Amino acid sequence: MSGSDTDKAFIGSIPRLYHAYMVPLIFKPYAADLARRLATRSVSRVLEIAARTGAVTRALASTLAEPSEIIATDLNQPMLDYAASLGTARPVTWRQADALSLPFADTTFDAVVSQAEHNQHEA
Repeated sequence: MSGSDTDKAFIGSIPRLYHAYMVPLIFKPYAADLARRLATRSVSRVLEIAARTGAVTRALASTLAEPSEIIATDLNQPMLDYAASLGTARPVTWRQADALSLPFADTTFDAVVSQAEHNQHEA
């Protein structure tokens, strides 16, 4: 796999670098805001799509009232593995899933959240 292929796949050191630089610079303040907003609602089951390294996930785990369940998904398993290795304030289910074809039944969740940036790729 070439360097550019590794970057596209978000493997190797990419999850660590993403978390070290992108999360504090761009995503952490928005993750905290999103978690605060969701905490004002009564939710028992929350789905996060495109969780990446878990900035929103950790904010939700620290902010939402228990016993709400958090399921964090991402298309990229190495990003989820890195997110899980960082830990959370309480248990979270990490699951690889494509946001365009989620493996959950309708009405399974009280809320669905995402802080994903929009990327456009040339075909």
